[in-house]
Amino acid sequence: MQDIYVVVAENDKPINLSKGKKAFIDTGGPLIFEQYIKTADLENIKKRRDQLSLRYGKCRIAKLVFLDS
Repeated sequence: MQDIYVVVAENDKPINLSKGKKAFIDTGGPLIFEQYIKTADLENIKKRRDQLSLRYGKCRIAKLVFLDS
């Protein structure tokens, strides 16, 4: 099986959900984003990280490790 990577975002940037409403910061904390396994290689994840960081703040890449068999 190939290595699988995911994006973890700080989720600390103000978000505008609709025009005319005040932006807010999600206080739920960092997020891990859904990712299709077949496109979860490191090259694709770097691109996704760069896209997501514009909206969600600092993003990092994590390597997924399965704990069960």
